Amino acid sequence: MEEQRQRIPVFFVDGFLDSGKTSFIIDTIKNDSKDYNVRSLLLCCEQGEVEYEEQFLKDTLTTVKYFESQDEFDYRKISEYIKESNPDRVIVELNGMWDLTKIQLPRILQVVQFMTLFDAQTFPEYFNNMRQMVVDMIKRSSVACFTKSTSDDFIKPYESALKLASSKCMYMIADKDFQGHPAFEEAMPYDWEGDTITLKDDDYPPFYIDTFEHKERYEGKVLDFDCVAVKSKILAKNQFIAGRFIMNCCANDIQLYGFLVDGDLGLKIKDRATMHVKAKIEYVWSDEYKEEELVLKPIELIEVRGKDLSKVLDLTGN
Repeated sequence: MEEQRQRIPVFFVDGFLDSGKTSFIIDTIKNDSKDYNVRSLLLCCEQGEVEYEEQFLKDTLTTVKYFESQDEFDYRKISEYIKESNPDRVIVELNGMWDLTKIQLPRILQVVQFMTLFDAQTFPEYFNNMRQMVVDMIKRSSVACFTKSTSDDFIKPYESALKLASSKCMYMIADKDFQGHPAFEEAMPYDWEGDTITLKDDDYPPFYIDTFEHKERYEGKVLDFDCVAVKSKILAKNQFIAGRFIMNCCANDIQLYGFLVDGDLGLKIKDRATMHVKAKIEYVWSDEYKEEELVLKPIELIEVRGKDLSKVLDLTGN
């Protein structure tokens, strides 16, 4: 029996026109070619101001194929290109306006990374006017890079919205030479270093996100905050979810972002009541999510009358 061929890694580079995709790909291939003789098949789905020059393609063992429309991006045609060029890897320069749900790849390809580039100058306009498309890009990306900038000041207003779209995506800031650094590295708006963490109402979104990124900061500490208590038939009678309703993209994307409170201290907790919760933080393995999740063990529960937190916290900027 003929030995099955090893699958070829494919890297997607997504983004809107003029976000720097072509320049990034050229820079990446050049750097790789200095140390490795890597044969690349480059599938280009749009053409911007920067072009792939013939000498560059020759020097870096790169074959480029262009697609004028999404209908042309057919897995059978791609298979032919793979047979012709015998690449070690495939790089896809995507058209940010294409519908990725309709893309089919040959089985020989294995997606290993999905990266999205955003022009720092135009990102606010895209985010405010084409928010769902931007959020979809973020959700499927392992890296989101904001190009043509050295500062992340422009992106600070969008930090919570982006991290709630995907807390697993790595956010980077890069200058014109693609020298970059991680975004969002400033101090948290609350003190997390003491034994008790006290949150103001506006502190909840960054806190929620950070509990996934830095579990070591919170394990075993006491959390003190006001929240919405949400009851559910799928929970035990003495359990509820403590959190906030957040609109991160649009009215159809309103979700409860919260934590399980394991115990009610004998109180009759009302659904959607505003509660002051003081509880010990524990991370408990979840078979449903296949990872540890934060669970609150209550120390003190008080209903806060006259304060309504059940209203949606709008992170869309509208």
